[in-house]
Amino acid sequence: MKNGVQRLIDVLAALLLLSAASLCLYRYSVPFGLLFSALTILYVAFYLSRRSEGGLHFFRYSTGDISSVLANILKAVDAPVLIVGSGDKVIWANKCFEDLPEMASHVLLPSTNSFLDGAFTFAKLEEAYEAGQDTFEQRTAAGFYRVRIIALKTKSKIYYATFWAEATKEFELQQALTDNNAMIAFIAVDNASELSQNGSENFRLTVARINLALTEWAKSMQAILLEYEDGMFLMLFNHDNLARMEESKFSIIDEVSALSSDNNKLPLTISIGVSEEAGTLADKQTSAQNALRNALQRGGATAVIKTRDGYRSFGGKTKSVQRQTSIRSRICRDLLMEHIRSSSNVLVMGHRRPDFDSIASNVGIAKLVSFLGKPVHIVTDRNEGNIANAFQMLKSLPEYETMFVDARRGMDLMTPDTLLVITDASNPSQFFSEDLYQSARRVIVIDHHTLDKHLGEQVLTPTNIDPNASSASELVCEILELSIPDGLLQTEEAQLMMLGILLDTQFFARDTGSRTFRACSYLRTAGADPARAKLQFKTDPDEYECMDRFDRSRYSFRDKFMIAYYDGERDARNMVAAAKCAERLVGIQGIAASFVLYAQESGISLSARSDGTFNVVNIVSRLGGGGHFQSAGARLVKDGVPVQNMKVAREMLEEAIDDYLHQ
Repeated sequence: MKNGVQRLIDVLAALLLLSAASLCLYRYSVPFGLLFSALTILYVAFYLSRRSEGGLHFFRYSTGDISSVLANILKAVDAPVLIVGSGDKVIWANKCFEDLPEMASHVLLPSTNSFLDGAFTFAKLEEAYEAGQDTFEQRTAAGFYRVRIIALKTKSKIYYATFWAEATKEFELQQALTDNNAMIAFIAVDNASELSQNGSENFRLTVARINLALTEWAKSMQAILLEYEDGMFLMLFNHDNLARMEESKFSIIDEVSALSSDNNKLPLTISIGVSEEAGTLADKQTSAQNALRNALQRGGATAVIKTRDGYRSFGGKTKSVQRQTSIRSRICRDLLMEHIRSSSNVLVMGHRRPDFDSIASNVGIAKLVSFLGKPVHIVTDRNEGNIANAFQMLKSLPEYETMFVDARRGMDLMTPDTLLVITDASNPSQFFSEDLYQSARRVIVIDHHTLDKHLGEQVLTPTNIDPNASSASELVCEILELSIPDGLLQTEEAQLMMLGILLDTQFFARDTGSRTFRACSYLRTAGADPARAKLQFKTDPDEYECMDRFDRSRYSFRDKFMIAYYDGERDARNMVAAAKCAERLVGIQGIAASFVLYAQESGISLSARSDGTFNVVNIVSRLGGGGHFQSAGARLVKDGVPVQNMKVAREMLEEAIDDYLHQ
């Protein structure tokens, strides 16, 4: 009787397996599902007929008999079937599986490790099944298949059966629809309107050659190119040409740069924004415009593809020319004044571990808010050593006695109609208080770093993010000059903003343009003195000792890069020493960029500098950092955890450099 019960369990298990297979396969192949349904019905009929003939004597059929029947059924299925066990053993496969072209070179069934690049190992099938991804698509030389995973469990073992339903025609049709899907791209000649002001014949000739190059490129992509405004183009093309663009790394950017540099003292570059998102043409237009805006905010000379999950970027190896007009600042001024007046109070903050540029631009915005008669507070850390001199400079001004608050007090001051202004940062993870940013309903961002993270819906547009500006202090100076009366900016405030510009330009040696000197001229009339400001940058003996430790570890990488590191005492002052060391190392003959890794309590970070011929932000962005063309930084994270091991950090940096060089 015990054997009879066991046989009944075996029969029910077999019936359950056939029923489950039928239900699952109906979703992916109706004929396949019908076949298994028919087999299930036949099996039930067979069982009932045998039971009616001999009552319980039916249980004289062994488990082996049933297994044999099931094996014969699966062999008769006109589709590949593969069963894998632990240790990547092929437990069983039918003839259709053995007839796949990939199996032709195998006399015996192979380990699944060698089949289709190891896609059918036991571990991968288990991981997919447990994650709920029990159906996937597989391409073979015979065509496309939709593969379904089914777990077969016993008391002691588990197997994974894969049932393959052919879907070649379906995939080919889907691919044809994708290839012919209409794509939209926007192309902008960077700074064309500003540079055209020189009106030279040479400039007009260069623009004409750029237009011709874009026309030829569009023709090679079977695209339609329309110039709807001077230096602005709309391009329509099929999706299958996007792969060609990516494969060439949008080489048109380098071609245009070469044309421009040969014929114009003020080189022109182009930026491209492409939408790969689904939706209507109107949706794609908006998405492509956002991609172009992102490319411009990365510094120009860049192609950005907007996808459903984020952005992919190419180029950025050529530095675009600094804008010569303050149009963005005028727009930002209007945006600021409108929302400051409609707010009950205003909070201003910069980035974590604030420096002179961060705190100076905060003070400049606070000055505008005070002029408009609204309460304002600057959210920062008064104990931060980097800006201790800034607080010392402002202590004689009574309005700043209670203006600086910490993040907790900032949250207490936050109301539904509070305006939050963020300067010198556009990456939410770098904001001084990310919680404050998430709590605010209205945020205005003013920054000179490239935008590499998506900003939330609370950020008001258009943002004033201009990587071609020297500093956030320069951008704020332009706003103040357009907004407040002469003589209102006090000497201490002007001196602090001068410090911010001097810090980020390394005393006018980097990212300096005519706008930078105009901003300094404005500050000079308010009493700022560059010579006196320079005294604030003296290095103390401890910093010199730390810089010396960085120097002793330096080594050349790929001939034109210098890497240095220090893994000793985890002191917050390492950040300042690392930045100064990076500036010094990039001055070595033959070195295009320097990278200095330093350890802090929170993990390992890096400071990067370029001599102007190399875009360091494209490297640090691969490490989760940001910045701009000649100056960037990052806090290294791996698998969501801050990196603590210097050897790992160096390997990550070297891989990021190699990845960028081979893009």
